[in-house]
Amino acid sequence: MDMRLVKAALAVLMIGLGAFPALAADTAPCGRGLICANAPKSVADAISAAGYKAQLGTDDVGDPKIRSAANGYDFNIFFYDCDKGKACAGLQFQIIFADDGKNSLALANEWNRKKRFAQMSIQPDKSLRVSYDVTTKGGMTAANFADVVDWWAVMMGELRVYFKEQAS
Repeated sequence: MDMRLVKAALAVLMIGLGAFPALAADTAPCGRGLICANAPKSVADAISAAGYKAQLGTDDVGDPKIRSAANGYDFNIFFYDCDKGKACAGLQFQIIFADDGKNSLALANEWNRKKRFAQMSIQPDKSLRVSYDVTTKGGMTAANFADVVDWWAVMMGELRVYFKEQAS
């Protein structure tokens, strides 16, 4: 057997084995003082610490979900990249607005052109979905997560202004 081939195969094997600890770290328990999607209570506690309600429950598929509110709007925080309701890696802040007859692709596109953090989309039932995705792999400090929550709250305030502008 060619020694170069053996060395290459060993290198690939070592790289592959080296990836397993990294994968385990993504689902490892949340570090002390960090906020992680794989520790839903840490997220709920951080939402509460930021001054918002945080009702921890589960969604329709058994993944964690938090119900909250900001700037007069109720919203949900969905947990993503979960394994059977556990070991989640990301969060999505989300609010849905029922179709009021004014929802349009142009409305969503205009919002998306102007806003950096929250994305708006039209759903098949003509409702508007506004969402903000965050990864928590490795954990987030309380200060960093508080900034995430603050940006979401700011976007909720911006939504109110945007909808008023569109109505006039």
